[in-house]
Amino acid sequence: MSNKADTNELSFEQALEQLTRLVAKLESGELPLEESVAAFETGVKLSRRCEALLDQADQRLQVLENGADAA
Repeated sequence: MSNKADTNELSFEQALEQLTRLVAKLESGELPLEESVAAFETGVKLSRRCEALLDQADQRLQVLENGADAA
């Protein structure tokens, strides 16, 4: 999972699961330095994907709330 296009296709749940697995690998301390750096880079992409999806969901909720307030 190193391609940004692939990351952008993930659902929130998929991205979060992959991020959780990466964090566990990094916390284990068993990865060599180069693999740790690559895993961190992938983790940043996954984190940004999760954040973007949460922002989209928040915006949708705000639209619904504003519509309910107008009624």
